[in-house]
Amino acid sequence: MKRIYKFFTFAAIMSTTAACSDWDNHYNSDVNAGNGLTLIQMLEADDNTTTFARLVRKSGYGDLLSSSQSFTVFAPSNDALTGFDESDMPQLKLMITNHIARHTYPSSTPADEGVRMMDGKVYNFDNTKSFAGRNIITSDRQAANGVIHHVSSQIPYINNIYEFIQSNPNTSKLYEFIHRFDEMKMDEKNSQEIGIDEDGRPVYDTVLVKYNRLLDDKLYGLGSIDTEDSTYTMLVPDNNAWEEAYNRIAPTFANYNVDQNKADSIQDVRTCIAIINDLIYRKAPETPASADSLISTDGSVIHNPSQLFGNATRHELSNGNAFVVSSLNYDNTETWQKEISIEGETQNGRTYNNTSVALYTHNVTDASLVGGASKGSYIEVSTINTVSQAVVTFSIPGVLAGKYNVYAVFLPPTIEGEVDSPDSTYISFNMQYMNARGGNTTKNSNKKDAAHLTSGSRVVKMLAFEEIEFPVSDCTDRLWMMDEENNSGSITPTTRLSISTNVTNPEFNQKKFGRTFRLDRIIFEPIKQ
Repeated sequence: MKRIYKFFTFAAIMSTTAACSDWDNHYNSDVNAGNGLTLIQMLEADDNTTTFARLVRKSGYGDLLSSSQSFTVFAPSNDALTGFDESDMPQLKLMITNHIARHTYPSSTPADEGVRMMDGKVYNFDNTKSFAGRNIITSDRQAANGVIHHVSSQIPYINNIYEFIQSNPNTSKLYEFIHRFDEMKMDEKNSQEIGIDEDGRPVYDTVLVKYNRLLDDKLYGLGSIDTEDSTYTMLVPDNNAWEEAYNRIAPTFANYNVDQNKADSIQDVRTCIAIINDLIYRKAPETPASADSLISTDGSVIHNPSQLFGNATRHELSNGNAFVVSSLNYDNTETWQKEISIEGETQNGRTYNNTSVALYTHNVTDASLVGGASKGSYIEVSTINTVSQAVVTFSIPGVLAGKYNVYAVFLPPTIEGEVDSPDSTYISFNMQYMNARGGNTTKNSNKKDAAHLTSGSRVVKMLAFEEIEFPVSDCTDRLWMMDEENNSGSITPTTRLSISTNVTNPEFNQKKFGRTFRLDRIIFEPIKQ
């Protein structure tokens, strides 16, 4: 069985002696031991812990427990280690580091104060006679460099969620994707400056820790399921569920690039990100399937959790629960292909010709006879002269490959209060988007019928295009956003929607219809799959 090992790695650039000196100062405690023995010496002197002491030496941690750094050791009795396979060195180190913590923790440590072991696991004193569910036979035996608690049995190593995924052959596809982003990163908090090199640059005794930007990035990470600092609930698709979801979602992320290999690679990564985006949840109930709704760490609201968790198998782990499913029943409109909503008052990506069109932003006031304007604002677009149409164009970011119903929501003039002559106007739409060959495609919707007519007295949600299909996606992803060199504001979307009045000069001059409209917002509503 594979496991993740979280041991501190020291890359000392100067001498080990100098490094230890700094570490000693950093970790030294005020423990005042009457016998003067170090932790390893006390373990070896106690007939009940000689086996553990020998395994500490064999694992390579004997010198550490002889140093002036301070530690707390939870030492299993000899009987508790009977039958342990000490030939498996990784497992041996894992067992040892699961019983040692930096700094001193007396048995009086409050139950709500976690004790972080050297392997990263966090346990608690249940009371002065129990730790992590293990009986404490003798407690608070002080050594020159720490304290020993003699426990009745081994503290079992329980996988966290990420370790569970890694160790389970049936979730290898999920693990393989997350593992792409595993790396070792300098722990700036615990790495100590130990000198200056010949070029005047600081030299560090470096502590390296595991880091995964997909999970751990402060802004865009999905949740540190690889650490013990927080608890999570995770929906874990098995390999069958992953494959089904991949085949279902991949066409939505088809993209154009002159280099087809690059296009395929981008599609692959974005498909995998779409699968994992809504798998992780904070503060979910013990039975998430019975919840009214759930919010993933990506911010998606799941309105029918039983659809996802109903047939899951629960696994209790060290940092939460994993629910394994053999089918990932995502609602695409709630997860990987959400509705796109563009407010009319949004200036970024909005263009118009100010020599022929006037555009004003209004806020809804108490005098309005019509309520419900999205975010309390809208734009009024009108023609300046008697021959031009009123037209405004919006760039639409985040459109995926697939079908959408496209709407525009128009407000009546009564949104501004009482009016003498409520106006209405015909609307036409022009959509430009990238085709599968990288060129532009244009579609128009310009029928002069009731479906394209605004109202002088009511809100109109006008269908601009029904099930219009976009052949390629036009989006970014969280990995792209993590790169400090990337800026979403510098991207020009390839999808643009123009909204225009569609009124002839005679119709306008005879005041049958106006050339003014009040746009609340634009909606790209994905078709459910």
